[in-house]
Amino acid sequence: MIYVTSKMAAGVTYAFYAQNDNRINIVTDEITINGGADVINKRSLETPSGVVTEITEEQYDKLKTHPLFRQHLENGALAVLGSEKEAKKADKDLKEDASRQLTPEDYSKKGKKKPKTKD
Repeated sequence: MIYVTSKMAAGVTYAFYAQNDNRINIVTDEITINGGADVINKRSLETPSGVVTEITEEQYDKLKTHPLFRQHLENGALAVLGSEKEAKKADKDLKEDASRQLTPEDYSKKGKKKPKTKD
């Protein structure tokens, strides 16, 4: 598996086309890279390097031919981490963001009571 991180606020679907007999472009495949970096939600895996999307090697080989994907890579909006081993190594090198929201576990680690909140 290949891991792609995105610093974009919105996801991007890269479409691939072929022409039918009437010379009309038909979508033959779509590959979506998740977005949502710096957008508060609980639906995406976000790391300091961006939101992570797991794709197959076949999908990555196809994406490398897509001009918009290549442009996003060159502009630094996307980064490819490669294998799971490389992704885990990159994750170990990341430092915890001191400005992130505290969780109930953070309070218990410090031996403090979590504040009362409205759910």
